[in-house]
Amino acid sequence: MKFINRKFILLVSISFSFLLSESNHTLCIVDNNIRDIARNDFIEPEIIESENFVIHFTVSETECQLINGECISLQSNYGYAQSIIDHAEAALIKYLEYGWENIPPDCDELITDIESPDHCIHFGGNSKYDIYISNEGPGMVVPDNPYPVAPYLGGYTSYMKISTLSNSYQSLPSWNYHVVAHELHHSIQLRYGYSVSGEPGNYMHNGWFFEQSATYMENVIYPSSFHLQTMLGNCDVVTPLTYPEYGIDYPAEIYPYRSALWQKFLVESLGDSSIVRYFWEDYGTEYASGNPVSLFPIYNDAIEYVTNDSKSLSDAYVDYATWRYFTGERSIPDNFFSESSNYCSGSTSSDFENTFTLSTNKGASLFIELPSENIDLMVSTDYSNDIQLSHIEINQDNMLDIISLYSNNNSYDLDLNAEYNNVLIATSNYNDIQSSEVDFTISINDLDILGDINQDSILNVQDIVLMINIILLNDYNVIADVNEDGYVNVLDVVVMINILVGGLP
Repeated sequence: MKFINRKFILLVSISFSFLLSESNHTLCIVDNNIRDIARNDFIEPEIIESENFVIHFTVSETECQLINGECISLQSNYGYAQSIIDHAEAALIKYLEYGWENIPPDCDELITDIESPDHCIHFGGNSKYDIYISNEGPGMVVPDNPYPVAPYLGGYTSYMKISTLSNSYQSLPSWNYHVVAHELHHSIQLRYGYSVSGEPGNYMHNGWFFEQSATYMENVIYPSSFHLQTMLGNCDVVTPLTYPEYGIDYPAEIYPYRSALWQKFLVESLGDSSIVRYFWEDYGTEYASGNPVSLFPIYNDAIEYVTNDSKSLSDAYVDYATWRYFTGERSIPDNFFSESSNYCSGSTSSDFENTFTLSTNKGASLFIELPSENIDLMVSTDYSNDIQLSHIEINQDNMLDIISLYSNNNSYDLDLNAEYNNVLIATSNYNDIQSSEVDFTISINDLDILGDINQDSILNVQDIVLMINIILLNDYNVIADVNEDGYVNVLDVVVMINILVGGLP
């Protein structure tokens, strides 16, 4: 196997509850955009080896890294290092049991020429996966060299870095277990393909997918981890609950970590925990083709596969929106997310008589609170193919009815009942085209226009004909009682004629 020695600047890193300030980041800043990360070359190195890993660290009190002009201690200890490598081994065993690809070897140990740049001496000393205890961040994985081995020809080797945590612990603290699982999943992800894809020059075009998957998989390895739950319980940050109008690929404000809720939803709603791996297998196959990779067809194909074509990505978007609405104080026991009561309540809008904008194609949603009144509403849009609307009715016993709305000439009718809490959920469709924005308007629909007997919202001679038929049958219709005297007779016909010719208002 031939490895090409190249240096990459893209890092797959994790931000979690233990956040270090910028002044404490142990990295050399080349400029505002590039982090110059390399394998640590300790002056007084220590190593611990296991079956699959080598962990590199130092116990020296004097060894440090220069960070923003300050020399930050690199000192660690044997107990902490052993704990990290033990957790890495345990996590890798689980990943392999679940069918994931193994992490690639660092190098080819058959290369014996010590002068060769591909000799293992340059890659931690052997082909085992290297973990360095240093201070570049809480945790990170650094892509290293191409690993073009079928079927995933776009794979990469990598190495990991885990924070010293200021040498404050003799073993990995329980609140930090998830970091090892998260970073190890990045190492496995890179076996399928590197994240440079989709848009030329945009090195993290699919980076959200890397973080979303790794954050979800933390809970697979450590079911008691509170990392994702803690992030989703915070109503003061950007999450899929506080900003449901963002697509699942929103790339900023640490949203890619919090959007692991999307993958949690897919696993719990579809009942197939392998679906996350299916995404990566398809991703790796597509990436190996050398073409830009769009993740949304991959999502759609996997959902159709695990549901035997009974659900599509658009269907999943609708269900995901409903699940997100019933979180926090609106959570219903034994329904939707298993931990929904610990999450922030999905953000809603109560200004229902308005024009709304929804980004399409990527799972954006809006939760609109409607009045508990006996009124009729109409939703109008020119983009009925790009949007799905659901009317949720909730009674006093927390029993709910979810009603899918269907377009009639780009309009939707909602009959509200005063006995229910009413919610309109608007969700984007997946249509396999470039994402855009759609507008829709909600207004009160007064169907009972006096004289509009056929209820087509137009007063014309057809209504007069129907009114005469009512008179001939000696019948009564409140809409035909135009003068509102309790009778339908010739006087109502006269009023209607005057309205049509512009006589009476």
